[in-house]
Amino acid sequence: MKTKLLLFLLSAFCLLQMQAQTFQKSILTSNQRHFHDLNIAAANDGTSDYFVAGNLFDASMQVYTPVLQRVDKTGIVLWQNTYTASLPKARFFDIESYQIPGLQHEIAITGSIDDFSGVKNVFIAKVNAANGALVNAKHYAIPNPIFNSRGLYISYVFNDANGDGFNEEGFVVAGFNSDSYTVSTGATNTGFVMRVYGTLGVFWVLEINIPSANMDFDAVNSITETSDGYFLTGSTNEPTTNQLTILAMKIDFQGNLVWNKSHVFGNSQDVSVDAYYDGSTDQIYMLSNHSINHLFGVTVMDNATGAIDGAKSWDAMSNELDRYGFTIMESLQNNNNLIITGYDKEENWTDPIGNSYFGQSNIFVYEFEKTNGNPVAMNYQYLVAHTEPSGDEFNFWNSQMPLIYYPDISFGVSNSSGVNYYHIGYKTDPGNNFTEADLFKTLPNKINECDKLDLTIIPQPVSFDFVDATALATDEIDNDFILDPSPIPFSTKDCIPTLSVGSNLEQKFNIFPNPAVDYINTTLTEISDYVIYDNTGRRIKGGMLSNGQSIYVADLQPGIYFISFTNNARLKSTFKFIKK
Repeated sequence: MKTKLLLFLLSAFCLLQMQAQTFQKSILTSNQRHFHDLNIAAANDGTSDYFVAGNLFDASMQVYTPVLQRVDKTGIVLWQNTYTASLPKARFFDIESYQIPGLQHEIAITGSIDDFSGVKNVFIAKVNAANGALVNAKHYAIPNPIFNSRGLYISYVFNDANGDGFNEEGFVVAGFNSDSYTVSTGATNTGFVMRVYGTLGVFWVLEINIPSANMDFDAVNSITETSDGYFLTGSTNEPTTNQLTILAMKIDFQGNLVWNKSHVFGNSQDVSVDAYYDGSTDQIYMLSNHSINHLFGVTVMDNATGAIDGAKSWDAMSNELDRYGFTIMESLQNNNNLIITGYDKEENWTDPIGNSYFGQSNIFVYEFEKTNGNPVAMNYQYLVAHTEPSGDEFNFWNSQMPLIYYPDISFGVSNSSGVNYYHIGYKTDPGNNFTEADLFKTLPNKINECDKLDLTIIPQPVSFDFVDATALATDEIDNDFILDPSPIPFSTKDCIPTLSVGSNLEQKFNIFPNPAVDYINTTLTEISDYVIYDNTGRRIKGGMLSNGQSIYVADLQPGIYFISFTNNARLKSTFKFIKK
């Protein structure tokens, strides 16, 4: 278990300024339900709104109801619906927001639902983005009526799905099939990719598999569109060593296999979870989680051939373990950088006044250079007290890391109001004891409104052993069903920094003057060093301090800056200041 030092925003001025542009707040229902399976998607309609989907579980973690909400850029929930289906056990796993010019703005949803014989089917539903009302829905038995199937990922696409030379609007869905009703590595599991029309009729279905006598656990958890096809991530198996391995496969828009670079890296279970396609270099940046180091890594491959670029590929090293990547995306303020966000499995920390906290699924943010994986400016992990409820087959931490399900937990928006990043996480309030949805909006500097830790990651070189995988056409059976939305009462609350109330340290510690012209002074004693960052998080200058010493800032350009102090006890505090 780990004990951490707390990095927090102590300045009231800083908090007031940041709240106008960022937020960190939690959503809880009035009927005591656990939020679970949360994923996030930008509205893509010209606003800065976004959608959060997931499921609400009862205390036993056995009974669940799908939930979908629309949130605006200030963190206000515009509407929140639960859904009742005409078939049993509907469960949301992923959403995609899209708008076809001249047509209605909609949300596509995928997940699983039981048919009348008690077999799980993947489904696709389209709902109105303005209110969540159902537009159309179908469920699919893949590859036949006796196999259970689940959709884990959905994306809106417009490309040539049948090779006739014309682009067709529709969706691609990824997931897995199983002869087991529940998730099991001992069952026969195969991944699948399905391409459908906008009307939800099927173009083709592809089955992804490596047969194994000991373990047959193949799944596709994400699809990344490239210039000429789809890159698939997920898990597969190594037939001789009984290991879960990384799925890395490219197919074209018609579902034909282009190349397979699935490979073994770790010592027991590895999984690829997401990818970013760089059109300028025609390369794929694949995000994977590795059991051997309990952390994540990036493998860079040529889109045309799958050849690995060893100079750009890396594996994370850190003195803290069990941080796993979920989402990889381009930095919106610098297209030479990428950002990885994910969850920490478990975190213990103690605040400066002696209170102890424990958090699971705490969000971390790591920005790095595309060319070598080296970190850019400051990176953080957001600290939120939370214990994930046990009892569900898709609990993130049933194993060392999630075996197959890695929802989208972050996205970025760049528009006339600036650059912002949005994240979805979890919180357990001691006064509530049910899991709340925790919403984050941050600026490019990645600083959140409440408690955080510095995140230190060191990239190192990687090497792989490759395994074979097949991609074969398969069958499906589809039928219509109904999803009825119902509004659900909820409440929201803002986060409170650990030391915001009753702290003598906060009362004594401040900076002045603010705004500053030539010098900054601080009232905190026993400071050992300081670092100044600009508004993008780039380190500007730093140094050592003695008591009463002023910090020279006349050489800074006018603008907004952050200054981080570390005292002799290694406690860190960050303030925002204006340089005139």
